Formats: sequence, C-alpha cells, structure tokens
Amino acid sequence: MMELKKIENQAEWDRWLNEQNAPFTQAWDWGEILIAEGKKVERLAVVDNGKIIAAAQVVFNRALGFNYAFCPKGPVKNFQFPISNFQSNLNDQISKYLKEKDCTFFRFEPAVAPEAEVMIKKTLDVNPRATTILSLDKSEEELLEKMHAKTRYNIRLAEKKSLKISAEKNFDIFWKLMQETAGRDKFRLHGRKHYEVILDSSFSHQLTIFQNDKPVATMVYVSFGKTATYLFGASDYESRPLMAPYLLQSEAIKNAKNEGTMFYDFFGIAPGLDPKHQYAGVTRFKLGFGGEVV
Repeated sequence: MMELKKIENQAEWDRWLNEQNAPFTQAWDWGEILIAEGKKVERLAVVDNGKIIAAAQVVFNRALGFNYAFCPKGPVKNFQFPISNFQSNLNDQISKYLKEKDCTFFRFEPAVAPEAEVMIKKTLDVNPRATTILSLDKSEEELLEKMHAKTRYNIRLAEKKSLKISAEKNFDIFWKLMQETAGRDKFRLHGRKHYEVILDSSFSHQLTIFQNDKPVATMVYVSFGKTATYLFGASDYESRPLMAPYLLQSEAIKNAKNEGTMFYDFFGIAPGLDPKHQYAGVTRFKLGFGGEVV
C-alpha cells in the first residue's frame, strides 16, 4: 500500500539517499543548516509496502501572501522504480499532503523533467540547472592531464609560490573575501547568517590559501555520499597573479579523492555555455578542470 511518511531518523534518510546518489541539498545535514537559519523543513518519503520509492526534503516558505513548499534539487526517486509510476504516486501523495499544509504551490527541481497530469510552469532557477562534474576514478596525474593546458599551468605556477594551504575554518576571513569578491564581480550575496550556519556545520569544509600571513583566497565545499560539491569561492584581487583559486580547487579535488569520494561537482555553470549568462565568467574557470557538463 502506498503512503506518505515523515522520516525522523537521519541514518535511514541519508542511507537511502546515498543509494540513489542524491544531491547534498537533500541531505539531512543540509536540512539542519536550513533549520538553523530559521526555516521549517520536513523530510517526506513515499513508501510502497515498506519500501521508499521517492523522497523529498521540503522547505516551507511564504511569499506574496502565499504559503508554498520548495524541494531543492529534488524530489529524489528510486532509480529502480518505473518513472511513470513514480510521477503519478509522487504527485498524488505529496500534493495531497501539501494541500493539507495550506500550500498554494510546490516548487521543485527534479533531475528528470516530469510528465505529470498537473499544472507545471518553468520558472527562474533557484539552484543552478547546469553544472560540470569531475569523475575521480583516475590518478592525480591523469586528472591533471585531462585539465585544460592553461588550468594545469596555473596550478603549477601557484605551487611554485610561497603559499600555505589551511583547512581550518575561519568565518571572518571567508566573509571579508566574499564581500570583496561580490563587490568586484557585482553579484549579490546571501545574508551573513546563511554563510555562518554553513561554516558552523560539520557538513562543510573550508580551504584557505595564505601568502605569508595574508589570506589571498578561500573556498567552501560540502561532501555527501559519493559527491563533493564546491559551493563558494572568493579571492583577493591584488593577489591574482598567484593563481591561488586554481590551487584551491586542485587541493579540494585531491582531498575529495583521498576521502574516497567518486565525483567532484563544480555546482553551477552557464546553461548551454551561454556567454551572456551571469555564470559565464566562472564557467570558463570551472570548465578548465576537465569535468563533464551535465
């Protein structure tokens, strides 16, 4: 019998998601980060005869006088379950529940476009809909060889400088460099608390490069299941000849590989490699590491 169930156990939730190679935005720890920000989060599973066939970590929001639910990079389906059955059962079970929660609409980001008998409207992206993913099933030398020649050159150039890489978390360094980078590259930041709770979580990792005692670049990534995902990066403009951001990515990729992670997700490039997209500049940087566009 098909039913909707709220999952209250982290081990049960993450174990099932890892079997589906689900994105970090559906992980229990990411939900805890959102809760620490003050958001209301529920973990919902569609269960058939005691077996989970789909899951959705849902964030409840309110905008323009409407209540709505948002499922970032989900829902996640059991890849062994037929898509048509998944979609109809997911719609029936979750939509009914969300109506009872007084939600006007359900905003979601499935990996596969649904073919459902409900009203669906494509809207602006919340999370990036295109990315590049690097498979880590090669040696470090092979990974380096697959990179663009310019990227490889920049990494080797940075390695020759007197730079120190630290894995210690330091929010003040991160926030200062993020504000500087956002002002320079003209992009809007989340509120300070968003980054604070992410860095406070054991779910995240921060790498920072110092020249002498001066922090010149920093980055944050998260690891979940088979994938490490790059979230944020910032750097000092005057120190750009050091090529520190290239060395940071190289170090994060090595760390992920050494931890047994199978994939490194750069999390966000311009869809269709559109040269006018807001991600166009960072897309060129990310593509240089040799990942597959997804």
